[in-house]
Amino acid sequence: MSTSNYSRQTGYYLVSFGVTAVFFLLSLFVAYWVGENGLRIPFMSSQSTQEFADSDEKIKYLEKKVRELEHDLAYVQRSTKVELAAVEEMKKTLQEKDLELLELNQELHFYNTLYTANTDNTLVHIKAFNLHKDSVSNRYVYELVLTGVPKKSEKKVSGVIGLSVDGEEQDILKRLVFEDASEISDTSLTFSFKYFQKISGSFTLPDEFKPSEVHLEVRRDKNSKQPIAVSYNWDEVFGKS
Repeated sequence: MSTSNYSRQTGYYLVSFGVTAVFFLLSLFVAYWVGENGLRIPFMSSQSTQEFADSDEKIKYLEKKVRELEHDLAYVQRSTKVELAAVEEMKKTLQEKDLELLELNQELHFYNTLYTANTDNTLVHIKAFNLHKDSVSNRYVYELVLTGVPKKSEKKVSGVIGLSVDGEEQDILKRLVFEDASEISDTSLTFSFKYFQKISGSFTLPDEFKPSEVHLEVRRDKNSKQPIAVSYNWDEVFGKS
């Protein structure tokens, strides 16, 4: 019986040794095969390592480009602000020049209309007359433009102007001559010019007086028997500005 047990143990050891030998030989074969063909695991390959290095370089390059673009953008923004300021200044200058040109054209038109065709410039002409309210209560400022040419015996055109205002006061029609309407006691205005003259002044009306017409009389001299008389409707010559 002991011989039988010994035989079984010997067979078991032989089988175990055989299996171990087979696995050992198989391991050697696998190791040899791997060695011959190389270990090609993707995340362990040299190619993947190079790809990681290339990606890092690309990130650094892109970060550099972003910084450069940010710098360029800041420069463009500063330049744009300067250019916009220059454009606004240029617009302001052009507006001022346009206004100046308009004023010059208006002045030129005024001088062109001082003398018209078929006009007897030996007479004194009233070319413009207007009124506007003064800051003082019931005081009115007038502006008057006269034109004419001196006679051969004169160096200048000279004379006097009479001013009167028609209206109602407590439902009564009245005419206020210049001495009644103005703080100045003189009843006439004087003028003296070679070709034209602008005259301005002011007068004050009573509180309850409602003006309706303004009358002007222009005399080349105080003894002139034929004054130039012009009447204006109050609303036509009065402006609130």
